[in-house]
Amino acid sequence: MKLKKRLYYLNTITNILEVSIAIVLLIVIAIKLVDMVFVLAEIKISILSMEFERILSVAFSVVIGAEFVRMLCRHSPETVIDVLLFAIARHLVLYHEGILTFIGGVVAIAGLFATKKFLIDKKSTDEYGSS
Repeated sequence: MKLKKRLYYLNTITNILEVSIAIVLLIVIAIKLVDMVFVLAEIKISILSMEFERILSVAFSVVIGAEFVRMLCRHSPETVIDVLLFAIARHLVLYHEGILTFIGGVVAIAGLFATKKFLIDKKSTDEYGSS
């Protein structure tokens, strides 16, 4: 099997994994919404006992891993920036270490988006990052 075809399969698998995680997170959010209604109605029933932050932590870790696999396959600056974006976003969402850390994370994400938009030439690489 050709390398390009293998890379295509890996990319497809990572896309399916990311969509699957998104669907699971939507289901968890819906369950947590029902839990919230029970709490507001003072009904002592818990459908999902796992903390939402822990679920998000695991989901972010899997997505970062999938993006890392994609980065190893494509070898492009754009995929490196995507991995960094997810890692910084994970830190901002899950860890509350103060306003300066939060502002630093937001500035870092803005810098990465600016780098991605203005400094990366998308025409010089194909879909797998080879020139």
